[in-house]
Amino acid sequence: MDFAELLFFGATAGLGATIFTDLFTFLRQGTKATHTFYCMVGRWIGSLPRQGIFHDDIRASPPVAGEAILGWSAHVILGIFFGISFALLFGASAFNAPQIWQGLSFGLATVLVPWLVFQPLFGWGLAMSNAPTPWRMRLKGMITHTVFGLGLWLCIAAMNALL
Repeated sequence: MDFAELLFFGATAGLGATIFTDLFTFLRQGTKATHTFYCMVGRWIGSLPRQGIFHDDIRASPPVAGEAILGWSAHVILGIFFGISFALLFGASAFNAPQIWQGLSFGLATVLVPWLVFQPLFGWGLAMSNAPTPWRMRLKGMITHTVFGLGLWLCIAAMNALL
């Protein structure tokens, strides 16, 4: 497998894992809750020019045009980026002989991105520290990102079965 193939398979696995995670999340919390969260991501992106990078609480910021599309697009792009990062970290061997521990550990590690980057920028504090129930929210994030890792492994296994 050459470098371009590695990137392609990583991006494909990331997209597939994102879709798998979204299906799981829809089943767990419903479409409205999931959609509302990604609208907040889009609100943050859309309000960058006028509001800046930090918010006191993104939910209190005024809605922006197209926030749903912005948020969902960012979510999918980040999933693809995570898939490429997985491929670069573990290399072709993770695609030739996928191991579930690789997907699960990588997926769980990706929870650090929202905890350390997005949640503080949204005004929710490090790892949801400003939330009314921070440990409940952290657990939800850990479950979601572990499911993403499972999705990576399943997508890679499916690609191997199909190719």
